[in-house]
Amino acid sequence: MNPKSNRRSGRHAADLAPSQLHRAVLIGLALLAPWSAAAQDTAAADATSPKLLGNVKVTASKMSAASTVQDTPISVQALGQEDFDKTAATDFSDFYHQIDGLSVQDNGPGDKRYVIRGITSNGAGTVGVYLDDVVITGSNEQDGGGQQADVKLFDLDRVEVLKGPQGTTFGSGSLAGTIRYITAQPNTSRFEGKINTSVRATKGADLGYQSDVAINLPIVKDIFAVRVAGFGTELPGWIDSKFEKGINGETSKAGRVSALWTPTDDLSITAMAMQQSTQQDGKSYYNLTGYDGSVISRGSHYNQADLTRNPWDENTHLYNFKLEYAQPYGTFTATASRYDRKTSYSRDASYVAGLYFGLDPETTGRSSLIQPNTRAVNTYEARFASTFNGPVQFLAGLYQQNQNRLFRSVWPYSDASGNPEMGGPTLLERTLQTGLKEQAAFTEVSWAVNDQFDLTVGGRYYKFDLESQPRSITRAGGSPGTGYGLAGSSSDNGFIGKFNASYKFTPDVMGYLQIAQGFRPGGVNDQTAAELANVTIPGGYDADSLINYELGFKTSWLDQRLIFNAAAYYIDWSDIQVTSQATSGTLSFPYTANGGGADVTGFEFQLQAQPTEGLTLGVSGSYNDSKLSKNNPAPSDGNKGDRLPYSPKWTASASADYAFSLASLGEGLEGNIGADYSYTGARATDFNDSVNTYMPLDAYSLLGAHVSIGKGPWTIALSGSNLTNDDTAINYDAVAYGATPWNVYINRPRTFVLSFSYKL
Repeated sequence: MNPKSNRRSGRHAADLAPSQLHRAVLIGLALLAPWSAAAQDTAAADATSPKLLGNVKVTASKMSAASTVQDTPISVQALGQEDFDKTAATDFSDFYHQIDGLSVQDNGPGDKRYVIRGITSNGAGTVGVYLDDVVITGSNEQDGGGQQADVKLFDLDRVEVLKGPQGTTFGSGSLAGTIRYITAQPNTSRFEGKINTSVRATKGADLGYQSDVAINLPIVKDIFAVRVAGFGTELPGWIDSKFEKGINGETSKAGRVSALWTPTDDLSITAMAMQQSTQQDGKSYYNLTGYDGSVISRGSHYNQADLTRNPWDENTHLYNFKLEYAQPYGTFTATASRYDRKTSYSRDASYVAGLYFGLDPETTGRSSLIQPNTRAVNTYEARFASTFNGPVQFLAGLYQQNQNRLFRSVWPYSDASGNPEMGGPTLLERTLQTGLKEQAAFTEVSWAVNDQFDLTVGGRYYKFDLESQPRSITRAGGSPGTGYGLAGSSSDNGFIGKFNASYKFTPDVMGYLQIAQGFRPGGVNDQTAAELANVTIPGGYDADSLINYELGFKTSWLDQRLIFNAAAYYIDWSDIQVTSQATSGTLSFPYTANGGGADVTGFEFQLQAQPTEGLTLGVSGSYNDSKLSKNNPAPSDGNKGDRLPYSPKWTASASADYAFSLASLGEGLEGNIGADYSYTGARATDFNDSVNTYMPLDAYSLLGAHVSIGKGPWTIALSGSNLTNDDTAINYDAVAYGATPWNVYINRPRTFVLSFSYKL
């Protein structure tokens, strides 16, 4: 299933010119040079300062200011921009292996399904993803929790991963946990700037380029500042189609502007705007060998069998406004955000046209299924967090989200070059417009019983209303559509709670117990889509919920040179949203229904040590046993004892990093060398092998390394990822399961990155 490749290199590297942003970065280096001397002493001092383990600040709770990972009584891990720079990480796929209990269903940039502690299924996403205060996850029509956005890793302060339900403060999207991207904030006190530029060489692909730049301008010292950051990358692909070599190459651009105004010591106002776009000529999959009908050597490793061109386009805009007003008794915070995302995904439907309509896939049936999707999300929140002089504190807030989605599915014919013939006749065209309104009130109360013992209780009352309107423009086969169909609706309300108790046995040893609930709203099924298979499906499905019981401890030893943290958990998941199949003869159509329940048990740990000055070692791991506790409505939907999809039983990672002086080679020179290893256990794409959507996914390991040399503000680094060139399949999918070729996704092949960075 995973044959090795003898793939040729394709185009010559010299044929690819650097991007405009890449050239702009080189110009920027010259413009920033006058400030370099002033930054030398500060940067050199930072490079040689000792780094305390577990001292990373996180804002896992909205109730209090930032606290360290070790002082936060929940399971949370954080990585900073420095960690990403060392390994030349650009997006989520490059770092998630370092977080135990976190996995992903990865179909390429902008097409992820995040999994924490094995909690994943059909329906809306189970993990909430935020950029600062902007929620960027949600339900993407036709793919539920899939096709979730990536955030490019540039000019960030850190990424936090909060494990376990966070629904009381983060809402319905955080059934299994929350991922928070925290951007670098404007600094009103000093000028800052940084530039990174790199050249990337991936096995089987041409040279790629990446650059990012950030500048912080204190317009009015200590009162008003603006921060501007930009990112650009050209990453040639390693998959070939019949039309193009390196069809899965990626071009991404992003820009962000943020401003901070502090007119008084008590008041701060922050505004942020960001745009990000990603384009691929084709997705990062190849087709299995031996598929009958494949026109490319019957399908081969690193080659697609598609008869049409199938690009992926994504364009995202984010806006956020935040006001904080601090008084001796507490802080009032108000946020308003807007999130707009447009995606367009095309898939080869030629073989499906042959299956349904008897057309020749290579001539009369050559066609593409194009699915544009638009989401617009407005979110508002107002909250108050107390800072009383006493043992009792509280948080109270109100929340509202309005979300509108427009999903379109159009099936045009394609010409001999594989391009869709838009504007001509189609084999199918339909739309689905959905509106979701969610309102909530939440609170938490904490009691410091004494200097060692703290209790926290919280709750969230929620109410949501969903409406959908399907429209049939062209019926399956090309006849006129039936127009607007029967509108669907779904609504629900309820209450979820949280309890947390923590006890500090010593200043460096803490234990905690947490019981927390999470929920996910229900939805409706698209009736106009089911007509393709001539089947009848249910109108909708209900919300599902879970309760997480967790016991953990956080410890540091030897003046924070040794840290060991661990947590054990049990999760009871009810009314799981699952994919069911409606059949008609040999054809079937998927829809969402409520299944039974699942029991999830597991543990996770992190160990970090600094045995000598400059040397940091880390080991982490997780065990997860996630199984259905009840039969789903149909045996093919899952039976008691089946493992949940995409949930590896074991994951592990290890790292070593050594910083050292190179003063013998030159005053102020510093060196760094390190390596990282990760292991992801076996899992599967569905509950059991009685359905044609099931494929086993083998365990795999990834190995990386990095080395750098720097002095003051500049650093030159070389890093490598997937050094063993592991090509184990990490996901499978198909246009029509059981009838069209399997699409096989793998990790990016062996990649080396040579980078230069300059910081002020």
